Amino acid sequence: MYRTLMLSSLWLMVSFTVINAQTFQEVVESGDRNVWYAYLAKHDLDACNGNQSLLSAAAKAGNIPLIKALLKEGAQVNQSCSGGDTPLMLATAYQRNHAAKILLRTGADPMHKDAMQRNTFDLALEHENFQLFNHLIRTDGHNLAEPDGPFLFRQEGNMLAHLQIVKTKKEKIRAMSNVVEGPFFYNKTWACHDKKGQELFSFQIRKKPQPTPAEFASPEKLLAISDIEGNFDAFANLLKGNEVINEDYEWTYGSGHLVLVGDFFDRGPQVTESLWLVYKLEEEAKRAGGRVHFILGNHETMNLRGDFRYVDPKYFVHASLFNLQYANLYAPNSILGEWLRTKNTMVKIGETLFCHGGLSQDFVQRQLSIQRVNDITRKYIDADPIRVKNDDAAKAIFNTSKGILWYRGYVQKKTDSEKVAKTLDFYEARNIVVGHTPVNEICQLYDGQVIAIDVPHNMGEEHQQALLIEYNQMYAVGMHGKKRLLNTSTAKITP
Repeated sequence: MYRTLMLSSLWLMVSFTVINAQTFQEVVESGDRNVWYAYLAKHDLDACNGNQSLLSAAAKAGNIPLIKALLKEGAQVNQSCSGGDTPLMLATAYQRNHAAKILLRTGADPMHKDAMQRNTFDLALEHENFQLFNHLIRTDGHNLAEPDGPFLFRQEGNMLAHLQIVKTKKEKIRAMSNVVEGPFFYNKTWACHDKKGQELFSFQIRKKPQPTPAEFASPEKLLAISDIEGNFDAFANLLKGNEVINEDYEWTYGSGHLVLVGDFFDRGPQVTESLWLVYKLEEEAKRAGGRVHFILGNHETMNLRGDFRYVDPKYFVHASLFNLQYANLYAPNSILGEWLRTKNTMVKIGETLFCHGGLSQDFVQRQLSIQRVNDITRKYIDADPIRVKNDDAAKAIFNTSKGILWYRGYVQKKTDSEKVAKTLDFYEARNIVVGHTPVNEICQLYDGQVIAIDVPHNMGEEHQQALLIEYNQMYAVGMHGKKRLLNTSTAKITP
């Protein structure tokens, strides 16, 4: 009632100086207070105009005086319309950092999620608004911290540094660090925990890993998964449902092979747990006569090469709790970092090739062997971009449109069956399995020569699928192990 009377009185004050009520956009673009209040006299303060409120539009435009006036009048600082974006989120996306800081000081919630489940931290990274992101870390980063780790680092003098974020009995988050003297740390057990602080699984670290072979005979059964992107629950459920592991996260797949076709990093909040589970299963599978193949995707190489645009914001917070930069978590002296740097980019098992993106014609023309592809990737993964550009083969591998880590042409229909067949002939293969480009369901393309397996694991149980190759038959399998025999079909790219 009070607000209505106040705005009505403001309208009476300006009615003789403003001709007609202004449009929404004219109000946002105007610097005239009379225009603002004339509009407010006829419209609700927090009403949505399409997918924006007046405060959201002012934040997007960076109109600081209008923002202050609206907040003074009592505008809801966390109001969101049909798109789910709050004023803070729009200010962040459009680099209106002064506006964003004002909104934060007046109670804007940086943890609010839009329709795509992104918060302000996510948007700051997505739009490379690093100045505001650093401000958010300093002021609100504690909201993101949760149990994580362990992060283990080799140090001089045969020592191992151990960093871990734990939840105390009083539900407090604590950053814990200590140093273990070697070589005793090889006998020590380390554990990963869930968000509640309960132990998920434990493992032991191994001595410095060496690059693994990239060509193997065909096993009786093989399960392939790609693009988990920090979604540990989907990953674990697929493994359990297809009897690769038991409820205690122990390998139960015997002599079978598990092929992980890249992009376990980024976007999701459980990258650390996913990586340690792969690390643990790799050794258990080998002892049982099986194999785990972790193939590098573009997001693995991005993280190792310093491109962090898709990293879940919580990891920047976690690094800062130890006075580290995020890049340090996977540096060459870290256990996970040194392990990742031994991984292959291309693997052949039986007559099937596996790589994350695919093999463009530009790439194939260089006629790089599987071994050479893997050797060059490992050689240049930490190299300066100038060195990469000066090596023709390295440039072809890391090319962000036609390189083996990034190519989307198979699913986007930029080639044909004959060209695919020639590529496979060069590698003496019958088909190729790729991730990277989303499809609604696992499918075969180009007369069965290409199998696309990047399904949206984060969109619910019905989308969580893996590829099963069993006695030379190919199936799509869900998290309960139900099989669907693959037939040649046309993929639909997930929106």
